[in-house]
This record gives sequence, C-alpha cells and structure tokens, in this order.
Amino acid sequence: MHVVLNLWSMVWPGLSLLAVLGLFWFGVRMIAGWLVRPLDTVLSLQPAASGPADTLVVAVHGMPGLRNFGGALDLIAQTLPDADRMIVDYRGGWVRGYTSNADALAIADVIEQGIHAECKRGGYRRVVLIGYSAGASLLRKALVWGYGEEQDRGAYGRRGKREWVDKTERLVLLAGMNRGWSVEPRPALMSWPTYLYIRLCQVVGHSLGIGRLISAMHRGSPFIADTRVQWVRLARSEAVLQGRLHFPQVIQIIGSEDDVVSKEDGQDLVATAGTVFKTLAQTGHAEIGGALEAAGGQAVEQRRKAIALALLGKLDELEPDLVELKEDRDVTRLVYVMHGIRDLGEWTDKVRDEVRRRYETSGEKVAVFSAKYGRFPMARFLLPFDRQRNVRDFMDRYTEHLARYPNAESMDYVGHSNGTYILASALLRYVTVRVRRVFFAGSVMPYGYPWVELVDAGRVESVVNVVATRDWVVAIFPKMFQQLADLFRLDNRKGLLDLGGAGFDGFAASGMTAAVDNLEYSRGAHSTGVAVDDPAKLGAIGAYVVDGDRSSLRTFEAAKNKNALLAVVSTLCAFVWVGLLAALSALGYAVFLYFGGGSVLLGGIAVALYLLVVILLLYWI
Repeated sequence: MHVVLNLWSMVWPGLSLLAVLGLFWFGVRMIAGWLVRPLDTVLSLQPAASGPADTLVVAVHGMPGLRNFGGALDLIAQTLPDADRMIVDYRGGWVRGYTSNADALAIADVIEQGIHAECKRGGYRRVVLIGYSAGASLLRKALVWGYGEEQDRGAYGRRGKREWVDKTERLVLLAGMNRGWSVEPRPALMSWPTYLYIRLCQVVGHSLGIGRLISAMHRGSPFIADTRVQWVRLARSEAVLQGRLHFPQVIQIIGSEDDVVSKEDGQDLVATAGTVFKTLAQTGHAEIGGALEAAGGQAVEQRRKAIALALLGKLDELEPDLVELKEDRDVTRLVYVMHGIRDLGEWTDKVRDEVRRRYETSGEKVAVFSAKYGRFPMARFLLPFDRQRNVRDFMDRYTEHLARYPNAESMDYVGHSNGTYILASALLRYVTVRVRRVFFAGSVMPYGYPWVELVDAGRVESVVNVVATRDWVVAIFPKMFQQLADLFRLDNRKGLLDLGGAGFDGFAASGMTAAVDNLEYSRGAHSTGVAVDDPAKLGAIGAYVVDGDRSSLRTFEAAKNKNALLAVVSTLCAFVWVGLLAALSALGYAVFLYFGGGSVLLGGIAVALYLLVVILLLYWI
C-alpha cells in the first residue's frame, strides 16, 4: 500500500496539470465556437431597371465578403442591365468569413434552391452564374446538384435534376478555387509573411474548432474533392458528350500574380468540352474579384473588360489562353499502392511493377501510383488532423487522375498500416469514392468497419484483409481507440477514435458478406502482409488486383492461431496506454524535483524541456 501511495504522489501532479489544461482548452473552444456561430445565408434580388427580364444572373462573393465584391456587382449591372440579379451573401468578411463555422454544403443547398425557386417565379429563359474564389466552388456544387449529382446532399433532401440547369448558358469563375487552397508546399507567388500567417491561422483555427467554412475549401477536402468527382463524371457522361444533355460554357479567369489559384488547378474543369481560361496581367487573387471599380487604371480596366466579355459569352473578343489538355484515353484502370507509418514504402515499387507486368501481359493499359509521403511518425498518426492530411492528399490526386484518365473504369487499392486508413477513411468521408478490389495488410481500422454498407451501396466490390499472428503495433496502439469507442458507445467512423485492430482481429464483415475475406492467419508481425520479397506473396497480390483471383492468397494463411500472449495483452491494451502515460508523468515529476531544487520556476522550465523532448521523440519514432 505504501508503494502505491508513493507512486500516486509522483503521478498525480502531472495528471492534475493535464486535467487543468484540458478543461481550459475545452472552455476556450466552447467560447470560440459560440462567437463564430454561423449566420444565415441571404439571397437578395435586384430587378432589372427596364422591367421584366428574361435573364437571371446569380453572383456569389468570396471569403472576404460582399463588401469586397461591390466592384464586380456594379460591373455585372452595367454589362447586363436588362437582367435580374440574385446576390448571394453567406455573411463573409475579413474576420467573420475566415473564422466562420458555416457548413459549405448548407450554403450550396440554399443557393441551388434559391435559383430553382427564382427561375420558377420569374420564368427566365437564360441563367448566367458568376462566382469569385470560394464563391465559385459553392456555385459549382449548386450546379452539379442541379444536374442530380447529389451523393453528398442527403442531409438536405435530394431533389433530382432541375430545369434551371438547362437554361444556364455559362459559368464564369473569377479565380475559382476548383482544386481548393493549400500552402503545403508554399505557393511560388505567396510571400513568406502571408504563408506564415496562414499556417498560424490553421493551427489556431484547428485548436479552437473554428474556421470550418474555409477548411471546407482546403485542397482535397470532402466538399472540394466530391465536387470535382461529380463534375468530371457529369462532364464525361454519355448524355453530355452526345449532346443529349446541355452543359453550360465554363470560363475561368485567373490573375498572373495569383498566389492561391493556378491554371493547373483546373484539370477537372477541362474535362468539360469548351472550357476556356483567361489570364489577366498585373492581377492577384484579391484584385480579380475586389479591385474592379471604374476609372481604376489600365490594369483595372483590363479586368473589367475581360469579365464583361466573359459574362456576355464573347469568347472571340476575350481571346482566351491556349490550354493543352493532358489526357491519356488508353488507360482503363487506376491502381494505388500506399505504404504505412514509419515506412519509406520500398515494397510499393515491387507491387507496382508486378501489377504493371500482369496488365501488360493482358494487353490492358493501367496507371499504377505508388506515391510515397515519407516516413510518417507515430505522433502524427495518433493525431486525427495529421492523419487526415494524407487522406486529403490522396483524394486530391484521385480527382486529378479521374480528369486525366477519362476512360479509367475502376480503381483498385493496396494498402498497409496507415495506407489502409487513407482509403477506409476516404470511403466514409467522401461519398463519391468507388473502389473495385481492396487488399489490406496491417490494417489500423476498427473491427466493425461498415464494409457491408459500402458493398451494398455498390461502392466496394471486394476486400481481402491480412490478419497477422504477431502484429503488436496494431494489437496495442490503434486497437485502444476501438476499445474506447466500444466502452463508451461512441461513433468511431470519423474523428479521434476512427482507428482499430483489424490487422490483428480481422473485420467483422468477413462473416457477413462474401465480398470481404479475412486471411487468417499470416505468420509474422506488422509487415508480414507486404513482405513481397517472397515471390509467392507478391504474385498473390498481383493476381488478386489484376484478375480478382483469391485462390493464391491462401499463401498468407500459414498459421492456425494468433499469438496467445499478444491476444491477452491486446484485450488489455488500454492498461498498456495508462501505464505508458503514468510512466511519463512519473518521470516528469522526477525531472521537476531533481532540476527544480525547490524552485517552482526552475522545475517548470525543466518539465517544459522534458515535454519538448518527449514530443520530438514521438515525432521521430
């Protein structure tokens, strides 16, 4: 008993400090969330001065807000004086806009329903859409929804195809965030002060739980990526290609000095026949939508002229850029091979070469991607925001590839460890993702992952999952998150607890549907499923991915049972975590006593340095 009390006296100061910091952080997040609660989106109609109009112009501002969009609104009124104008204000602003927690999907729903209602009321024959920056992305979402591409609209009620899209003549995008914004890496035209300011805002916004609207515009986010996939599939549909379904003229105007949007970011736009780009000299991202006042100088006049010509659809006078369409129509399959944490991914090259060889033998052309994201340390893996960064990067590449390979009929996926998380998380967060064959090894997903729902929805065709006998990494670390979710009956599909021990326990869906198969058991540790130096394993993966042949996968089932000791430890993995935290707290308290020498200030500095060392170690191992 005396020993226990001594241990507790060493641990409790650290635990108390963590509890106080946690409560303080929670309180600050609550206050910040209350201060930035979303405001309603307002639609206002400005009728044409000449009387009843046959044209409706819909204009949506960017994140700086409606006040910084005044020049564009005046230009629209001067260019199309006989048109009614619907102005969409989602309550942006330099402070409110960038901290807003408004739901981008909710705003897009208001826009689409507003256009539908106004077209029914006004009986318009023509519709022209114009959006600036983030407003352009909101308009694109409203447009694809109007065409019935509504996979992500379920929460707001699906409406089916609307009549107003048939009347939409053109979509004018002013520096439209088609691919979303990103500062990873720093854009070439972005200054260092701006870059550092944005990175700081990212950290603060994520910590306080604010800025969700601008986060929805981030490159690879569900809002952006799903919109791009919907756009490509719509533009490449037989109905559009054969002229049976009208699709509007798309005009993207960007500035030569834009530090947020580049012409290359419009790869999915070019999927639409007739899309044009126009680059404006001496123009940055802010100027293209905000510096349009009359009599503002030569550069301003050039901007006004270009936007006016775009609104009128006078492409010959606009003189658009010559854009080379980067497509490969011979590729019919996409295959992704993704490595895990603390892994440089050398094995992925062998799988890539094997898959390519098999496809070449069959005469079918495939694009295989074994993109490496570097060594991903344990600390970053345990943080949901950092885990999602790799998911967003994957989805950004996936959308680019859909546009570049228009005849690709399916996607197959081979993933290990964090590579399994990338696809599994994407399937739950991005409703447009579809995959044919999935091979998982060292999976870090929960036992109860909803494969059956995905298979029934036609989004997944086949899954095989290697279950290892001695995968202590999965059995102890990710599985703890699964146990916490089960204990407190929490949803572990998204968020902090969306990890689990499927690489050690398998997936429950294996007994519910023939589409999912646990390979029980592969003798070895965390990497046994991708030990492709073994020709039998390499060949089995290749045969499954290319031909769907599961028979050779039995080479992975070399053992009848899991390691008994690890199975026991795995059921108690929460205590392993508690023990690790207790040991770190006790060591921190010892550092405080030893280096403090009775001084609270010196002890505090020593503990701060100790915590820094611990964090650096976690970001290294």
